[in-house]
Amino acid sequence: MPRNTDREVVAAKVAIEEEWAYDRRVERLSWRQMRDRSALPIEEGGLGYLLGIATLQARAGAYFEQIRGTLRVGVDERRARQEGEIDELIRLAIGDIRAARAAGDVKASADAELRLLRYQEREAKIFGTDAPTKIEATVDVVDDRSVTAELNSSLLSLGGGVLPVVSDDGFFWVDTRTSQALIDELPTEIRERVKRLGSH
Repeated sequence: MPRNTDREVVAAKVAIEEEWAYDRRVERLSWRQMRDRSALPIEEGGLGYLLGIATLQARAGAYFEQIRGTLRVGVDERRARQEGEIDELIRLAIGDIRAARAAGDVKASADAELRLLRYQEREAKIFGTDAPTKIEATVDVVDDRSVTAELNSSLLSLGGGVLPVVSDDGFFWVDTRTSQALIDELPTEIRERVKRLGSH
């Protein structure tokens, strides 16, 4: 009957093989390459003895199962951090847009609008789906009202207010897809001057 020390030696050897096999898979080595490398001396990145492909597959799979929970937590933490960073960038871009519009700086406003679009596109890529607050580039931008309508719709969905058009015609333009519930939350003096793009 094997002694406890023998079991411990075997368990330690298997643990080393599992971690080694998993690390080689992370390096994108094929199973055949892993088999060949396992025979190399330890100082050259091998195990010092040959492991068959079936054993390597079992070792790599076992190690993955051990760390699966840790990997899931790591992914969730990274996703949460990225979400927070993008949210902050979006808030800063919206603040820059408001400041530029208040100062009448059309170029600074346009630059900030482009940044907002880029941040929201990055947000959609990270989460693998179009975020609800993303500005959809489906309107042919032919004048300032089109640009402002797209931007205002995004600002409303983010919980912000609306901005007057560059031409200062006295109306607050929004995209036709903007929820009436969002518009209804605006102050009365602004809500009465809101127009949907395409309305007359």
